Amino acid sequence: MMQKLGIFFITLLCLHTGSVNAQNKDLKSDAAYYFDGKDYKTAYELYDKLSAENPTNMEYKFRLGFCTLNYPDKKARSIELFQEIKKIDKSADIDYYLAKAYHINYKFDEAKILYSQYLIKKSVKINEEDKPLIEDAKLGIANCNNGNELIAKKIIADIKNIGSPVNTEELEGVPVISADESVMIFTYAGKKSTGGLLNDALKPDAENGIYHEDIFISTKANDSTFNAPTSIATLNTNGNDAAVALSPDGSMLFTFESNNDEGDLYISTLKGSEWSKPERLNKNINTDAWEGSCSISSDGRYLYFASEKPGGLGGKDLYVSEKINGDWTPAINLGPSINTEYNEDAPFIHPDGITLFFSSEGHKSIGGYDIMYSIKQDNKWIEPLSMGIPLNTTEDDRYYVINAQGDKGYFSSNRADAGGKGKQDIYTVSPGILGERPILALLKGNVFADDKPVEAKIEIIKKITNDLIGPYYSNSKTGKYLMALSPGNGYKIKIIIPGFETVEEELDIDKLQKFVEIKKDFYIYSTSYVNKKDQKSVKSILDSLLGNIKNVETFNNDVVIKTNVVIETPTTTVNNEAAIKTNVAVETPTTSVNKTNPCNGGVMPDFTALKGKSLNERANYDKLLEIAGNTCADGMIFKVQIAAYRNPENYKYNHLSQFGKPEIINYPDGITRFTLLQFSTLKEAEKARQKIMAKGQADAWVTAVVNGKRYTLEELIMVDFLGKSVN
Repeated sequence: MMQKLGIFFITLLCLHTGSVNAQNKDLKSDAAYYFDGKDYKTAYELYDKLSAENPTNMEYKFRLGFCTLNYPDKKARSIELFQEIKKIDKSADIDYYLAKAYHINYKFDEAKILYSQYLIKKSVKINEEDKPLIEDAKLGIANCNNGNELIAKKIIADIKNIGSPVNTEELEGVPVISADESVMIFTYAGKKSTGGLLNDALKPDAENGIYHEDIFISTKANDSTFNAPTSIATLNTNGNDAAVALSPDGSMLFTFESNNDEGDLYISTLKGSEWSKPERLNKNINTDAWEGSCSISSDGRYLYFASEKPGGLGGKDLYVSEKINGDWTPAINLGPSINTEYNEDAPFIHPDGITLFFSSEGHKSIGGYDIMYSIKQDNKWIEPLSMGIPLNTTEDDRYYVINAQGDKGYFSSNRADAGGKGKQDIYTVSPGILGERPILALLKGNVFADDKPVEAKIEIIKKITNDLIGPYYSNSKTGKYLMALSPGNGYKIKIIIPGFETVEEELDIDKLQKFVEIKKDFYIYSTSYVNKKDQKSVKSILDSLLGNIKNVETFNNDVVIKTNVVIETPTTTVNNEAAIKTNVAVETPTTSVNKTNPCNGGVMPDFTALKGKSLNERANYDKLLEIAGNTCADGMIFKVQIAAYRNPENYKYNHLSQFGKPEIINYPDGITRFTLLQFSTLKEAEKARQKIMAKGQADAWVTAVVNGKRYTLEELIMVDFLGKSVN
């Protein structure tokens, strides 16, 4: 297609400019070199200069425009350039390219008109070389329809560049994290790459060489920042080395290598502080085709991966393989609920085992790859949901991972106007998942034998079925371990160290209704060891985390809770299934509100310190009450939510009769929510919540309704309450 257009533009070149002067020969040659190599940033700079010096040269202008379609920082200019070309060229092909320009700039209605014009013109006579563009134009119309739909359902999200020292002026991409975010591994290319500037033969070449990809690691310094990343020397070579997945406990790293075929998946394991040499996964995973991205379940039992092998539904499909007796079994295609006729890539299975993120060119994509997620119910994947705008863009969006709690996601992008530091950067987004967050218990800590870190074998046994999960192993150097356990079961935990008596503890999370992180260090002692440490059981730690409502006293009609009650935003379990909320802004009946001016005298609080923070942490919730507890505005009310059920008949609320009859609304996501009372301020609602908790509804929380739309408090923080539009 480019060759055909090239003939047209060369003809224009002869008509309008004559021969190219000698001064531009080298510049033109360099521009063509980078253009053919798909380095559109460098090619853009060169063609911009050539086009400025030769304004009537349509070949230069077209190539400049083509670069803007593939260089996000300059995509806004694409419309102007193809509009100028269209004044001279009335062909159908220019309709297509101008449609693409409108499309990537979110002008979906204009793009649809031009896509349609292109298809009408091409319908008269379809040449073989036109078929790829025709199919892309049809897909473009669908993308634009999806775009208009998602714009109407704006998502509240806080996207931040992770900043220094991780991001630099070089390329940082494909972040993978441990479930607790204590470790992040990513792919880097730049001045620190092994071997420096290298040519195609991987020999030093300071003039024409390039930096190849390496694998870097960073550990978290505290709750919000990462330490300076370092190269994982045992994994990096002079060639391209890329990390694609990390097990939730951070002990297994999956890498991608391309040797004699399209590319395969490898695995490296952490022993102490050293990563082993990557080993190629078996033939049930790797084939002669491309296999380039994957994710492993928290129990190590299932591997989800992308492959281009024949027999799929599209180009790239997602598959799953189960490990039995230590090896991977033949992979199974995830089927039409996940895979489409287009490409699916970059799977990420959340530690809860039922939430799958992936990237797709199909489903509700607005252009290129978009990030989708699906939840497994009754052993089937529900229809995938888009993570929406602004996380998804009209460019490719891939390699998305989230933490165990679900409040933060990580991804890499070269998106324009996003505070980028280099060619590609790593970003975070809050919340990490739309709607209700995953429900699980994250058990983490260290194992010590006679007060020294030790490698221990950790077995988890389901009490009901006696199924074995794992085994897991603590790190031989640090003793660190981490595992994610799903609700609906009681578990027996066995810590096994050769030469020591096996330790057993029990953990019951059958009715767990939110995410909890249980920090537990196991101290195992020999019989002769002195000065043994006192230890709390896992059960007692969980009880203190979940809180209780004993020892309540009334003071001035307000309830004061003396124990450690964990404040929570809606993370509920519905009949032991995760409650799903789509990215649709759910509407409730508009309720009249006291039409008073802002209660705090008209000064809007500064929510910067709370954005992206979890209100499950008491300090964050107390801070919110302090700075915004008395904030109110027209159209904004606060309610106390007492329950959320998929089968509402299972919920009885007689114990709360003194507060009146609850408002019961069946939302479009299939969840019926029960709320009591309504207030103009958060502080008033919180007082009522405490009283409701004292009557036995320990998992009550405060939710907000703004102009008829329901929001969690964390979502409301993202838009500064009513400091800016919440539409």
